[in-house]
Amino acid sequence: MNDTIQDNSAAPLSESLVRQVSTLISNLAMRCDSKATFYKRASAAIVQAFRSPYGAISVRLGAEVVEDYWHTGSTDPKFWKKPVEDLLSESMKEATPIARQFTSKDARFRISLMSVLLRDITGPLIGVMSLVVRCNDEREAVMQRELLEAFAAQIMLGASRIEIAAQVPEDDKPDASTSKAAAYTSGVELAFALVSNLRTKLGCEQTAIGVAQGHRVKVQAVSGLDEVSDRAEAVRLMRDAMGEALDRGEITTWQEDPTGETKQLKKYRVHKRWQQHLGGACVASIPLDAGNGATMIVSMRRRTDLPFSDEELESIKGLMEPYAPAFGLIDRANRSVLAHCASSVKHTTKELFSPRGWGCKVAALSMLGIMAWVAFGTMTFSANAPATVKPSVVRHMSAPFQGTLLAVFATAGDSVKEGQLLAVFDDQDLQVEREQLLAQLKIAQINEDRAISNQDNVGAELARAEQRLASSRLERVDRQIAMTRVVAPFDGKIVEGDLRDSIGEAMSMGQPMFQIAQAGSWTVEIQMPQRVASYIEPGRVGRFAPNAKPESPINLQVERVQPHAVPIRGKTVFITEAELNESGNWLKPGMEGIARVDFGSKPVWWLATHRIVDYFRTNYWL
Repeated sequence: MNDTIQDNSAAPLSESLVRQVSTLISNLAMRCDSKATFYKRASAAIVQAFRSPYGAISVRLGAEVVEDYWHTGSTDPKFWKKPVEDLLSESMKEATPIARQFTSKDARFRISLMSVLLRDITGPLIGVMSLVVRCNDEREAVMQRELLEAFAAQIMLGASRIEIAAQVPEDDKPDASTSKAAAYTSGVELAFALVSNLRTKLGCEQTAIGVAQGHRVKVQAVSGLDEVSDRAEAVRLMRDAMGEALDRGEITTWQEDPTGETKQLKKYRVHKRWQQHLGGACVASIPLDAGNGATMIVSMRRRTDLPFSDEELESIKGLMEPYAPAFGLIDRANRSVLAHCASSVKHTTKELFSPRGWGCKVAALSMLGIMAWVAFGTMTFSANAPATVKPSVVRHMSAPFQGTLLAVFATAGDSVKEGQLLAVFDDQDLQVEREQLLAQLKIAQINEDRAISNQDNVGAELARAEQRLASSRLERVDRQIAMTRVVAPFDGKIVEGDLRDSIGEAMSMGQPMFQIAQAGSWTVEIQMPQRVASYIEPGRVGRFAPNAKPESPINLQVERVQPHAVPIRGKTVFITEAELNESGNWLKPGMEGIARVDFGSKPVWWLATHRIVDYFRTNYWL
């Protein structure tokens, strides 16, 4: 199959052409070895499908920037290049899609300049696609833009498939999906994040995720809903459709043409009922093995004119499979010891319950279950330590030269914007010197003209040398005059520096004036005890609970560990620096609190006994 779109009509994109483009993008995702090649070829297919006079794309893939443009038709590409590339740059800068319409002077035709955002499957913006689209009216322009956004979402899905295919085996590298899932405190929270991303990336009207233990399906999250109620009819229909996919054990779909022709050979009755309840739509469900006898089911519905292709559904399955085991991992990682015990007891009770002699069996088997959990179960191993907030970036500002402080406009505790005026030095002497240098420069110019008129070459050259010397001194004075205005280097807050009592005093060059902390960038210094020194390493995650607001813990990630220990309050600790992933306006330098750093899962028996074992090893050489 080649990369050419077979369509010579002048009408808006037909359903057959939309399917053709969608299939081509899916095939390219399976054939291309690199994401850069895939972006270029898929974008070229979209520009050709829209019969766009000019289209361009710019995508950043790590350190590589992929940029390309395409031209169709007989018009001069230079005519379209600047407006399309300006729109691309504006959309990239504002991080928002843009659409602008134009009509010719004789009103015979209309065009629309459109741009769509290209995001990584996890959410960050990585690029923009911009192109010119012919349209007859406002309604057609809206349809064309929706199609372009759907194609862009499919490109993002295909790119993620290429990235997954290029990953090394699990034995060589930790699971990236599990690492991302570690930031969530429950499976429901992770499910809401996934359905929101899927709905945006795939151009779906609604997506949902359910988890089945045995044959019972529980809907975890539905896009567009803050809460999931089993009493809602729409939720019941999705739950039944998930149950059908679970029973079938395969990707289950039901979609029709506007003419009523079905798009599948197998008859999925529950999905058909769901589709009919929606009044016509494309619906699909994908079952995924979550491990430990559990199954995750992803259900989606999309407009009739954007059907699901087999290649796209397989790509979605490959994309979501790494996240399926994360639901059980998250719930187990955040359970307390009592919750683990309760889960083990409940499971053992269910398996061993019998009509005769069940009381003794339950007691004995429950004890065995607890012992087995202590022997073979795991829990998250973490350590708590005191921590102090400090800004990640601090700029020290000092007096640029010796002079008199004339005015101060900000002091410690004030929030400042980049370029905001902080203080002013007296520049009267500099202004006088500047006027003198200007006069010297003018005199040197007059002397040069006089020497030239007298044909005195030596005198003219001396006059020009005087001009260069005066100009050099004038540039130096101008720089000093500019430095008399002290401005903020970036947005932030002044953490030190109160010069209100120093107005009118002479300041020496290099004398400290202000310390400014950059806004929104905070780290914590954690005093980790030496007993966990072997487990501390960059990349570890955890949470920080400040004493001022313990009900609002903040996620953190370890950035670096000081190579040597220091004694603090009679204890030997390792200073560990961690970046706060989110911050509020209430955070201030010097705030103290407790940081918890997680070091992965450990056996329950080890967590219960390792402190005692270590004590005997170090004191009795056991």
